[in-house]
Amino acid sequence: MKRVAVVGAGIVGLAVARQLLSDGRAGEVVVIEREPSPGMHQSSHNSGVIHSGLYYEPGSLKAALCLEGARLMKSYCEERSIPVDTCGKVVVAVEERELGRLDALLERGTANGVPGLRLVGPSELAEIEPHVAGLRALYSPTTAVVDFSAVTTSLAAEVAEGGKLLVATEVASAVAKRGEVRLSLQGESEGDIACDFAIVCAGMQSDRLAVRSGGDPEPRIVPFRGSYYRLVPSARHLVQGLVYPVPDPRYPFLGIHLTKTVQGEVLVGPNACLALSRHGYGGLAFDLED
Repeated sequence: MKRVAVVGAGIVGLAVARQLLSDGRAGEVVVIEREPSPGMHQSSHNSGVIHSGLYYEPGSLKAALCLEGARLMKSYCEERSIPVDTCGKVVVAVEERELGRLDALLERGTANGVPGLRLVGPSELAEIEPHVAGLRALYSPTTAVVDFSAVTTSLAAEVAEGGKLLVATEVASAVAKRGEVRLSLQGESEGDIACDFAIVCAGMQSDRLAVRSGGDPEPRIVPFRGSYYRLVPSARHLVQGLVYPVPDPRYPFLGIHLTKTVQGEVLVGPNACLALSRHGYGGLAFDLED
């Protein structure tokens, strides 16, 4: 492969570009980002949790990705001196009807190979999280938090050393023809470029780029925003790590939880509401096209 283009400089696109550069499979790698700097969207708008692999079906690709991804992420952060807080996590049952689901979660996590996973009673739970009470809890000591924005910045620096990073440049379309992919660019680097392969990691713009490139309009992305509260500084000492409820099968999310961040804050949430702007992170953000 002489030239590979990666569309999108979020954490996924930059990780793809870094891998292409590190294993030498591409002579030239160019990453194209519509925003003025990398990682401005989902890569820097998340709770920062490196999950240990409790929730996914044993043997599934999601389970394998979660466990191996956690190992690789921690290794990368150590190599690049990016702070990681292995603060641990408790999934707390507060009602009798939740105990069976907690046992099932232990079985699933154990089958996935989650290290150190165990059930704890009320007294040990109080040692781990002195201000949390419950009938029983599942303790995952290897669950960690990191600043994924810092990880994205580090990846971008590596990619810029060995490849090319174009910012403030949008890919209007990507069309494969006669053994090459031609990208039409708009913005700071306007014009057309040709490459052997294009790998699209365009996040919430993926469906629109697909349509502009002649693809099917379905499926479409319907954006939901997760909103969090933060504990006031005087209350942060109440939470030592991550505190989650037992997942309720009636809902598609993991429930309202407490998340410690590497900056020392404690997030409370999320709720999930239909977003009126794909890239608007304030509660009143609105975009007519979206």
